[in-house]
Amino acid sequence: MVECFAYNENVIGSNPILFFVYSLMVKRTTHDGFIMCSNRIIHNTIKRIYLVLFCSLLFRMILQAAKFIGAGLATIGLAGAGVGIGTVFGALVLGTSRNPSLKDELFRIAILGFALTEAIALFALMMGFLILFAL
Repeated sequence: MVECFAYNENVIGSNPILFFVYSLMVKRTTHDGFIMCSNRIIHNTIKRIYLVLFCSLLFRMILQAAKFIGAGLATIGLAGAGVGIGTVFGALVLGTSRNPSLKDELFRIAILGFALTEAIALFALMMGFLILFAL
């Protein structure tokens, strides 16, 4: 017999599903103000629930599919960055053709616009990689 609160902190942690199952299994008998529980039964049941819910092949396959979908959605920003870079350099060509004497100043502004647009693309790519490999 162990005190349920200590068992909860050490074994179950912060998982709300396992905490709910644990709270349903606790014997509601009190002894000197403490709720007592059967350590062996609770440990075996929590272990079975963990294996069924979190280690099953189906759960891992669904999680992998969700990662791929999320990474694909996160990289949609790369298409927008490509359009933005094309717009920046298209405006550079148009401005240079209208006023060739401003070519150097327009080029500096275009490079700044390219850098800012490319930074957005790198952020989108980084989010895609974080979803795939960090979660």
